[in-house]
Amino acid sequence: MSDQPKPHRWLEGETVTRRIVAMRGAEGVSEDGLTVLGVFPPERVEARVLHVSKRKGQKPRVSGKPLRIVERHPHRRLTPCPNARRPEAPKQGGYCDGCPLMPLEEAAQRELKREALERDHGLEVGAVHAAPAPFGYRMSSKRVAFGGAGRLGLGSWQRGTHKPATMDGCMVDHPRIAAVMDAIADVARELGIPAFDERSGTGVLRYVWAKTDGERVLVTLISGTDEREPMQAIADRVRDADGVAWSIQAGTGNAMRGSAPVALRGPQTLSVRIGPRTVEVGPDGFLQPNPAAIDRVVGALLADASGAPLTGERAFDLYAGAGLTTERLRASFGSVDACEVHPEGAAELGVEPQSAEDFLAERLHGEVPSVVIANPPRAGMGAKVCEHLLALGAPRIHVMSCGPAGLARDLKRLAEGYELERVDAWDTLPQTPHVELVAWLKRRA
Repeated sequence: MSDQPKPHRWLEGETVTRRIVAMRGAEGVSEDGLTVLGVFPPERVEARVLHVSKRKGQKPRVSGKPLRIVERHPHRRLTPCPNARRPEAPKQGGYCDGCPLMPLEEAAQRELKREALERDHGLEVGAVHAAPAPFGYRMSSKRVAFGGAGRLGLGSWQRGTHKPATMDGCMVDHPRIAAVMDAIADVARELGIPAFDERSGTGVLRYVWAKTDGERVLVTLISGTDEREPMQAIADRVRDADGVAWSIQAGTGNAMRGSAPVALRGPQTLSVRIGPRTVEVGPDGFLQPNPAAIDRVVGALLADASGAPLTGERAFDLYAGAGLTTERLRASFGSVDACEVHPEGAAELGVEPQSAEDFLAERLHGEVPSVVIANPPRAGMGAKVCEHLLALGAPRIHVMSCGPAGLARDLKRLAEGYELERVDAWDTLPQTPHVELVAWLKRRA
């Protein structure tokens, strides 16, 4: 074994010992570039080198499999989920790596996220707020089906592979979802229904998507063929699911959405309460995985940096989705102009679909709003939207983001005209690297 020789000629299959000094997403990274899933700074790990990707003129990308934790993080715990990888106890459990931060206590997870936001993106976060619950919070969850007749399982692909990992009794899913998923797998095995195999084009069940309002569960069965009978048989047998729909996805790749859902049994919508708004969600409709946590983030977005609720004559709501923020703004502003590019969301808002860039361009010479609220996609608002915001000159801009890199780029673009008052983060998906951020900006004098 080697312990951080410099320089080191990486060899696939060799065993090395390294100190982890930072996180790159879900993976721990050593000073000389070894990435290992499930190991955290400042741990030392004994690992086997799995892959060396050589890049001309750059350091190679090196990925490894943890064999043994030599020096442990002070807040490492035995991973509570029996499906997870456990380098501290490798013979236990399976191989699901969908919750890569679970080996750490939740407070330590949040501290890792805070450090990564500052180190990797220059975002000095005032706080990483805890979620309402660390487990059982996911109200929307998806599974991949795998295995032949009598052996079907539901789970996920192991990170970076096409190897399946079971998710029986998933700890982060709402208990109602976890119970229904396990029941579907049991019934499929009893009925001898095989999973769809994309390579051979054989089999039936491909994915399962479940959503809950906390009481009822709506399931969408996605098959790889047009055989309705086995899907109907599952729907009839799994009575824990209140409503069941069926969709077909026969294409290649990992796209889950397929044909328009067909009702197999029971109601086909859920009414989910998020703050003051009730959202109607259908078989292929989007539902926030953790609505309770997102409600807190939206509450902060619609207040100033001190926590006082926003009020005023006029507000712009960019990337408004189906109107979660728009409805709240309308309660405290004289008028609210909402913008959404996707037709479904725009229809919900009662506006024509329009990009944020075009929306702002049309309003540059009109009445200036008191505040601009923006909830852009992970990549951020982009250069042109930021240019328009600078020209518009609203007194305040509040940005909600699930993409730290995109937010950091936008803040640099807006710095010419706006002072950043504060950035906060919310641990909306505990056990994973994901955070939601809110940035409060005010116009420079």
